[in-house]
Amino acid sequence: MLKIRLTRTGKKKQASYRVVVAHKESPRDGRVVERIGFYNPLPDPAEYRIKEDRALYWLSVGAQPTDAVRRLLEKQGTIGRLQRFHAGETLEALAADYAGETVEEVVEEPVVEAEEDVVEEAETAVAEVADAVAEAEAEVEAIVELEAEEVAEEASEEVEDAVETAVDVETEASEEDTDEETEEASDEEDEATAAEAEAEPEEEAEEAADDEGEAEEDESASEESEEDSKEESE
Repeated sequence: MLKIRLTRTGKKKQASYRVVVAHKESPRDGRVVERIGFYNPLPDPAEYRIKEDRALYWLSVGAQPTDAVRRLLEKQGTIGRLQRFHAGETLEALAADYAGETVEEVVEEPVVEAEEDVVEEAETAVAEVADAVAEAEAEVEAIVELEAEEVAEEASEEVEDAVETAVDVETEASEEDTDEETEEASDEEDEATAAEAEAEPEEEAEEAADDEGEAEEDESASEESEEDSKEESE
């Protein structure tokens, strides 16, 4: 829905107003559809000017004036010409009828209503900003919480990976130690077996030598015994 309303301009305590066509939901300083006039309450008498042809056009398509703007349009005669437009006269004829009229004195009542409109629009704009800030804060908070959860999950996964890696390294080291011990034991067993194999021929040779020596001693003793026997018999 379109509204024809006043928007404030000028410095503090030196307010002046533009007459604009804007969407009803648009904030005071938001985007306007068209600027069609001005209202300046500072001079005495106050001044205003509204483009008659554009005001009639927007009124004819359903734009609704605020109370302050309606008073200005009534003072300018636009509302009366709008009734003539609905009765069948053309916009061109009505605009031509208005030609020549410029600045008129305005009663002080529209000033109060214009200020009320400005205050209402300002309050609406502040409320919209506050809502936007609250939504932004909630969105930021949600994003921070989500990122914190993701960081925690990543950290947990990294810890698990580190633990698994440590366990794998320890297991591999243990298996290597076991393999080395088994290999060393096998080597020692092989060395012992080889040593025994080398020692057996030597032991057999020593035993054979001992047996041969004993046989020689027995033979020598036997010969001595025979000699002794012969000597005794002689």
